[in-house]
Amino acid sequence: MKKITVHAPCKINLSLDIVRRLENGYHEMDMVMQSVDLCDTLTLSLSDGNGTVHMTCDCESYLPPLACDESNIAVKCANAFFAHSGCSLARQALSIHLAKRIPLMAGLGGGSADGAAVLYGLNRLFQNPCSPEQLEQIGVRCGADIPFCLKGGTLRAKGIGEQFSPLPPMPDCFLVLIKPRFGVSTSKAFARCDSFDYPHADPQKTADALSRGSLVEIAASLSNVFESVCSEQEHELILKAHRLLRQNGALGSLLSGSGSALFGIFSREEQANSCLKQLSSHPLLEAAFLCRPISHGVFCSEG
Repeated sequence: MKKITVHAPCKINLSLDIVRRLENGYHEMDMVMQSVDLCDTLTLSLSDGNGTVHMTCDCESYLPPLACDESNIAVKCANAFFAHSGCSLARQALSIHLAKRIPLMAGLGGGSADGAAVLYGLNRLFQNPCSPEQLEQIGVRCGADIPFCLKGGTLRAKGIGEQFSPLPPMPDCFLVLIKPRFGVSTSKAFARCDSFDYPHADPQKTADALSRGSLVEIAASLSNVFESVCSEQEHELILKAHRLLRQNGALGSLLSGSGSALFGIFSREEQANSCLKQLSSHPLLEAAFLCRPISHGVFCSEG
């Protein structure tokens, strides 16, 4: 049996703007994206078999439950890899086991990170038939955030999220990431954006702050159009979550992606730890994590 373990970091958006809706139903985006060290872990195993892909998950506590069938983006990415890489699963079987830590329906790219991890792991198991660029091309067929999850770090992302330009790394800092007790459907969030006029975010302002290496300026530049189009009930809860982070010392806070997770930026670890302690058992929140920005995407350890 051949086996590989791949770690899948989540992402946050330091800035997110929707430029326009495209005729194909996708949206033209302009974002500043950042990898964070909160990871899912996927173990991929090849054994004798008849070409099947089977997935299991340590996520019984998640509601709604996470499907482990062909609707899961990790399985979709496995099938896409075999369809487009020239590799075959004939006379073999693939097992994917997911240890889930990244919250669902949170705007943290957990599903995309899992899909990226499958592509990266399969490429390693089959002796790297695909270049990084080819893996990104396969990945974007399954999810717009998958190319970023493969690359990782600090990047400006345009197009549907697959056209990248490098940015200076985020200064070393501490992030408190919180998930309120509700989730947001990404498709419904985009549909609301199609129905409303909204103030545009300013990713260039965040890119300029990164270029100057100023954590205070980065915190002041945070912007996300999804905060303007959420439902009235969601907006009230998101404002409460912002207040929790700011009252506990965050330099700035923002909804990540389409939500519902938010993050707060802290310059000092003791202050971030104090915030985490205050919020870990808060009734508004499902989960809270202490994280740090990282300079890479998915990565593996072999077993």
